[in-house]
Amino acid sequence: MRQDSPSSSDGVTTPPPASGPPETPGTSPGTAAQPSPLPSAPPVAPLPSAPPVAPLPPVPETLGSAPGTDLVPVPRRRHAGDEPEDPVALTPAALWTGLRASVSLRDLVAAVVLALLVAALGAVTGVLWAWIGPHVPVLMTANGPILAEYYGESAFGQQATFGGLALATGLLLGPIAYLARRWRGPILLLGLAVGCLAGAWVSWKVGIWVGRDEYESLLQHAAPGRTFSMPVKLNAFGLLFLEPLVAVLGYVVVAAWSRYPDLKVDPALNRAPGRHWGERPPDQ
Repeated sequence: MRQDSPSSSDGVTTPPPASGPPETPGTSPGTAAQPSPLPSAPPVAPLPSAPPVAPLPPVPETLGSAPGTDLVPVPRRRHAGDEPEDPVALTPAALWTGLRASVSLRDLVAAVVLALLVAALGAVTGVLWAWIGPHVPVLMTANGPILAEYYGESAFGQQATFGGLALATGLLLGPIAYLARRWRGPILLLGLAVGCLAGAWVSWKVGIWVGRDEYESLLQHAAPGRTFSMPVKLNAFGLLFLEPLVAVLGYVVVAAWSRYPDLKVDPALNRAPGRHWGERPPDQ
């Protein structure tokens, strides 16, 4: 009996399943497929060899030993806390020698002249203090003079006026003394301080002296009921040091803004290279 091949319901014939391994195209039937070999990598070109390094020249034992080269000694940089290489004993003789070498007679004369001028200026400020300062009123009675003011506004005003004049004088004298360029330095600053202290003392004495004779005459001969003024009086003696303190402070502040190591004392010396702190040389 013949067996019909299976078919689907729509009339399409289904091939029978294969019973062996799949055949590779191009091979004969019954021969197994062999794997194809991988392609070989292209040959790598060898890296170029590095050029030979030239040997370094020998280092001379002493820097500057080559012909025509001079060895310049360079001082060792000192750091904070290092001890000096050659310590010098600070004896009074050594201090006196250093002071004499750094101070000239010209600086001393300039300092003395400045101190005398500033002290003489104290007489002007003393007269001004007695003129613009408030005065304490005195009332003459049958039993003698008494104070016509019991609250002390005038007495306080006298101290404030003296202090204001001292402050203004010190603020003016400090920068003005710095204008003396040829004599700038610590000796002139010392003369300024001494002169301001003497000027404050002169101002005090001249201020209390102005009107003293008239006041004493009125104490003896004034009629009862008359009111007159007492001369100015200084009670706060610490104000005597205000003028020198402010003058020295003003001088130091102005000098601190200078970019020259020697405060531009000698213009010809400051024109030399390396004698000024800024990039431009001084113009005068």
